[in-house]
Amino acid sequence: MNAVDDTLTFVPFRDLPPWLKRWAVYVTVRDELEAWWLRGEDAARRVWQAVRRG
Repeated sequence: MNAVDDTLTFVPFRDLPPWLKRWAVYVTVRDELEAWWLRGEDAARRVWQAVRRG
């Protein structure tokens, strides 16, 4: 957690300055893409382990 996350917790989105709105959208998208990547990586690892076990 960082200062931006804290701000987004307590200040309504509509009251944020434009640069912070852009940052909030960027961080949200980045975090979602990272989560998708990690879920895909985890699924691939499980498949690989299942194949190795036979």
